[in-house]
Amino acid sequence: MIGEAGGEITGELASVCFFVTIERRSNSEENRMAYDKRYVAQKRQRRRRKTAKAKVRLYEQGKLPHDKLPALAKRFLARKQRALSKAE
Repeated sequence: MIGEAGGEITGELASVCFFVTIERRSNSEENRMAYDKRYVAQKRQRRRRKTAKAKVRLYEQGKLPHDKLPALAKRFLARKQRALSKAE
């Protein structure tokens, strides 16, 4: 487009460039918002996994009964037991 304008930036071309710049900035802000939401969700899931793994360790030490384990900890325990049974 600049080549068509003869190397000069005309008023029309400047307005188009300005619009494209605004459009790019708004897209990056939307992406940043999505990133922030994903980061917060990932942080929450990491916390849940960490506490569930701690509960599994307590269960293995005999300090916590199986019925007191949260669902995620029971899934971790089942996965661990499956892996151990396959290894034998």
